[in-house]
Amino acid sequence: MKIKALLGIIVLFLLCGTAFAQDPAKGNVRLFQSFFEDAHVTPEPYIDGEFDYSYYDNALEADYYTFAMRAGLPLNPQTELHFRLGVATLDPDGASSETSITDFYLGGRHLLIDRETKVSAGGYVTIPVGKEDAWQDNFDAGVYTALRHPLDRGIVLTGTIGLMYTEKYDFITNNGHEATLRIGGGAIYEYSDDVHFVCEAVMESRHDYMLLTGGIDYAIDRKSSLRAAVGVGVDTAAPDMRAMLSYFYMF
Repeated sequence: MKIKALLGIIVLFLLCGTAFAQDPAKGNVRLFQSFFEDAHVTPEPYIDGEFDYSYYDNALEADYYTFAMRAGLPLNPQTELHFRLGVATLDPDGASSETSITDFYLGGRHLLIDRETKVSAGGYVTIPVGKEDAWQDNFDAGVYTALRHPLDRGIVLTGTIGLMYTEKYDFITNNGHEATLRIGGGAIYEYSDDVHFVCEAVMESRHDYMLLTGGIDYAIDRKSSLRAAVGVGVDTAAPDMRAMLSYFYMF
């Protein structure tokens, strides 16, 4: 456990420490783990094509793949609705794989403070439309608040804290019906106008879950960007390794 934590911290600082910041990070640079649970409200409709691969070296020993489409719709400059739907595949060692559509994520957030420090509050539910054998068919609901605060040298700190209700928090034993505290923190470093480094740590209290990630956001133009990140699990319920790729586009 301590070795994993140390390796994860080293990965984060190697990725983020290479950034010699110049100007404050742009607001349209999105987080990876807290893509929706964030303070920024995107001013235009957007889509984000997402690929996510996780490896779990626990009692199950499984690979988990997700292909999904995320979308956001601003109702006004302070309020955004967002959605997520995709396909998930669970491929356990020594057993047949299961593929399912993902549960439908429906959420929104409202910008409460729009100054140098941005603060938002939001909530979400997941509608159980997938298959339980693929770690879907799960009703979740949560509320959260999030902030972004710029520092000198082009660094923006991010943070989120929320309470989520999870129907099945352990897909091996199917234990569930628990409220869980979710805490996330990170930083965005601007290397140039086009390149940003994103570091995050997210933990969930009841799940023995903590994941550290480091990634890069490369802006193709003002409306689109390519994004990639790698993660290291520090606690037992988190994946041992996670890789995330996405293409973000604003209309």
